[in-house]
Amino acid sequence: MTEFQLGSLIAAGVFVGAVSVYNWWQEYRYKKQANKAFARNQDDVLINAPKNMVRKGDAQRLEPVFDAPKVDVTAGPATLEDAVSASTPEYDVPEFAPPAAPAVRYDEDMPDDIPDLPPSYRMAYASKPQESPQSTAYTPTAVREVEEAPRFVASEPKMSAATVDAAISKPVFEAEDDNLLVSSLIDPALDFIAEVHAGQAIAAAEVPPFPATKRIQVIGLNQLDQWEAVNSTSRNRYLELRVGMQMADRQGPITQESLNAFCMAVQQFADDHEALVTFPQRSSKLSAARELDDFCASVDVLIGLNIPAGVRPIPMEKVRLHAENAGMVRANDGTFQYRSDSGKTLFVLANQDQTPLMATSKGLTLLFDVPRVAGGIAVFDYLTEFAQSLSQALALDLVDDNGKALNAQSLANIRRQLADLYASMDDRGIAPGSVAALRLFA
Repeated sequence: MTEFQLGSLIAAGVFVGAVSVYNWWQEYRYKKQANKAFARNQDDVLINAPKNMVRKGDAQRLEPVFDAPKVDVTAGPATLEDAVSASTPEYDVPEFAPPAAPAVRYDEDMPDDIPDLPPSYRMAYASKPQESPQSTAYTPTAVREVEEAPRFVASEPKMSAATVDAAISKPVFEAEDDNLLVSSLIDPALDFIAEVHAGQAIAAAEVPPFPATKRIQVIGLNQLDQWEAVNSTSRNRYLELRVGMQMADRQGPITQESLNAFCMAVQQFADDHEALVTFPQRSSKLSAARELDDFCASVDVLIGLNIPAGVRPIPMEKVRLHAENAGMVRANDGTFQYRSDSGKTLFVLANQDQTPLMATSKGLTLLFDVPRVAGGIAVFDYLTEFAQSLSQALALDLVDDNGKALNAQSLANIRRQLADLYASMDDRGIAPGSVAALRLFA
């Protein structure tokens, strides 16, 4: 046997021995990590799951018409009647006194988020019998002086100002401790949640931005055994992480490709930190995402009330006076918005052709994004009363998207359908205007 052959045999033996030792060491290390991870007393993900919260879907424009034909929600614009005939979720509404329509039960636990009316309206209430609340619209900058627009009188709210303030100050999330509050940031019913169990604490700065086409939320269990939202600028370290990717929004449900990419990124992150990671069953979550998206599409309704110009263009200065008198404010995009006390947009006044508002307009439209508005019935009453008041002040007709005139009967019919739609959301556990609804219908 030559010297070369002998050396080769020795080298091969050393290599085989090194591989065996390395494999044994790897097996020992992972076994130790697994024992350490599963030795901890961890919450049951199903039993201790936080409450439901949110989704989005392509808003369909509901034409407020009376006895309009039903339309397939997947085929594009539909009537309000179509969108309302879907399922049954949950929402919170302020307690405004309804005008004359049938009373609707509101969730007492929801905060009253409808803004108080301007002083001029409160004064009008003293001499005016109870009517439905009214809304306002967006308008362009003033360009010329016009005679003062007639005052728009809305129905008086049922609650006193003190009661409204108390309701608004009521917390949206009632949790016994911060852990429950933070845990509610992700929801198994709305998110695909990956759980990372680390052998050694992971610094917040080491948590990367995971690739995803949907909203991503990461919460971590810090060394004080408290859950908190992970911020890359924080100096905290975490023994466990939960990474949630929202399953659906107005762009549709998550796809298998995006879900696989997300899981691979989380798995790589866990491997880099010698941590264990667990995922929900992907096929069931993909099915749940499609079902959630279908439901959201069935209630994703955008109501439009239109005031087309007649022979002459509409003078926007007169519209501005009327809108501001009703409590609307000018937004950065030039439209007029009626907002809640917390600053949320309840409905919008804009050009019918979606162009910027100028000195005059060829037509105005009032837009109401149904699933994103808390207290929707009261807001709709306010919207319709304001729309009728504005059309009368301009001596123009109030019509639907097909140009058909809207009367009290057709608006009342839409109101009833809207109540059914909100009931459907209530049954689903997604309150209109809630955090969950704002996430899903963003």
